[in-house]
Amino acid sequence: MREEREAGQYLEHKIQFWRKRISDSIFLFLAVFGFIAYIPSILLSLKDHLYYVAVLDTATYVIIAALAFLKRVPYTVRAIIGSALIYHLGIALLLLLGPTGAGNLWLFAFSLIAGLTLGQRASLISLAINVMTQIILYFLLRSGILPDHGLRVMGSDVWLIRGVNFIILNVIIVISNNIFMNGFIQMLSQSEETRRATIMGLAKLAEYRDRDTGDHLRRIFSYTKLLTGRLALREEYRGYITRDYREDIALSSILHDIGKVGIHDAILLKDGPLTPEEFGIMKNHPLFGAAVIGEIEKNINGRSLYVLGKEIAGHHHERWDGTGYPDGLAGRDIPLSARIVALVDVYDALISERPYKRAMSHDEAREIIIAERGKQFDPLIVDVFLEIEEEFRRVSGGE
Repeated sequence: MREEREAGQYLEHKIQFWRKRISDSIFLFLAVFGFIAYIPSILLSLKDHLYYVAVLDTATYVIIAALAFLKRVPYTVRAIIGSALIYHLGIALLLLLGPTGAGNLWLFAFSLIAGLTLGQRASLISLAINVMTQIILYFLLRSGILPDHGLRVMGSDVWLIRGVNFIILNVIIVISNNIFMNGFIQMLSQSEETRRATIMGLAKLAEYRDRDTGDHLRRIFSYTKLLTGRLALREEYRGYITRDYREDIALSSILHDIGKVGIHDAILLKDGPLTPEEFGIMKNHPLFGAAVIGEIEKNINGRSLYVLGKEIAGHHHERWDGTGYPDGLAGRDIPLSARIVALVDVYDALISERPYKRAMSHDEAREIIIAERGKQFDPLIVDVFLEIEEEFRRVSGGE
């Protein structure tokens, strides 16, 4: 249940990511290409002595440009401000220039931009606002409250026909936008499910060959997520360990031993300790794992979680002091993902029963990890482990 909830939160995070990308693109487009429309609009307004339109256009363009380049402001705040600004621009142009101006065009843009950047609920709310706006303007026009220019030029009957057409087209825009977004969200959800199923299937393949229990993968996933989440609070990793990174490394961590599928059963399933020759063969499994994931990665455009999977599978047996394998990397030359999973993997191995060893208690495993600080493990990662060791104990079910 918890994993399903976390998967749902991750999907929502992905949706928010794409909405932010769309929002940034829209405001950047308006800031750059809007300048092309802004200049002639200002010149025409000044020529026709429509100084209030010139002021309105200038203020709108300045705010749009600010929304495009002030990236520190949360995108939802920028999207709300931008949508509200576009709506008020549409209303102002309707009142100042009448229905033949660009007012209704900006009101169409209001519904479209609100839906794309803020979601389906915002799309429906913007539609309701536009409908109420058309109704209110019609009654104000019919009652004679509006000044004798702009909207009054065409008369209330003509305005009614234009308003009905506007509402119909606005409904089509909102419905189309919602259908598109529903399809996009469904596609994103299916992609996420396929990704998780693929990784879990690969991990299970190695697990079945190595006679591990299903709880092993669950614990590795949970330990990695705990450790990475706390490490993200450290100043040096605050910008590097993003939410995407935390989710991807947790999922990739269960692929750490995928390379064992390339090890012969006589060695992999041996009940007793391995001979030096057998251990030499076993030390090849990180190379096999990195090669397997590397083949998958070749068919994927752009950076993917398989990059982390390859790092983890290939380097989780490296040691901080440089005496590990397969490449003898040391210190920060070892990828961060591999340094994290190195500690997680050893902890879980220590507390787990094997044919050739008993399961250790959490406290016994803790002492071994402390002893290997600065030798096998990154000192900072050991320190972070000690900060949250009770959570490790809870996940392990240990004493």
